[in-house]
Amino acid sequence: MDLRFDSQDIEAWARLSGDRNPIHFNREAALRMNAADVVVHGMLAMLPIKQALGRAAAAEPGQDAAPWIHFKTRLKAPVLRDRDVSLALVHRVDRTGFKLRPCTGAAEHFIGGARRIEAPVWDSDARRITLPVGETEAWLRHFEDGLGKQLDQWVALDALVFGDFVRYRLCAVFDRLGPALRLDEPLDHIQYLSSHLLVQTTHQTVFAGGLCCAGALPPVVDYQIDNIDLVERDDEAVGTLDLGVHLQQRHVMTITLGLMIRKLAYPQENDTHEHH
Repeated sequence: MDLRFDSQDIEAWARLSGDRNPIHFNREAALRMNAADVVVHGMLAMLPIKQALGRAAAAEPGQDAAPWIHFKTRLKAPVLRDRDVSLALVHRVDRTGFKLRPCTGAAEHFIGGARRIEAPVWDSDARRITLPVGETEAWLRHFEDGLGKQLDQWVALDALVFGDFVRYRLCAVFDRLGPALRLDEPLDHIQYLSSHLLVQTTHQTVFAGGLCCAGALPPVVDYQIDNIDLVERDDEAVGTLDLGVHLQQRHVMTITLGLMIRKLAYPQENDTHEHH
């Protein structure tokens, strides 16, 4: 499967997710992570991958013993705007793997896979963040009419919760940083992040297999942020956090995000307009 993401795709995902990190709009910001051009959102590039891998895992035998699905991705190199990439699946006995590569060359952008697992336990005392029903319904309609057309429920739920976290809750990560890496002022929106580089390095989604289907998603969603684990070294922090997702008061998904945060020696311009 060949894929390509253009500026309209990037803008569409930014509107859905609130992720206006300058590396997705500004060449100069992208250069700070050694990218030759504007970087496609990892979550945008993962949409068709998740759909293909989820369906492959759902088709595996053993649904009764292993009713959940574990999808994981490592983001090895950024996907760039208007560049052709190719998705290849590798079917094994107990899982389906994938590689996302440039259409020309042997480098790898993303690698990962999906497999069936037993239902996990989510046990957290963290505050539940309840998404407003009306806003969730509107978001789901927008998603289903655009980038999420014909994608399964779990892909939509993953995108919905990720977007809320990026739009409103990134402070939960930056508040855990030590004095050397901490922000000088509170972060209202990611597009104003000029002093640090923030990059997603991994993405894992463990979800109930029943969500691997098309159709409208119930808009009663809440989630918890927990297990934030960051390791700091010099001007950089790397680590993970979990988002425990509930649909109609039932735990149906855990999203684990891998992040890298680097303090910049020379802050970048905090706009989302491309510079020539």
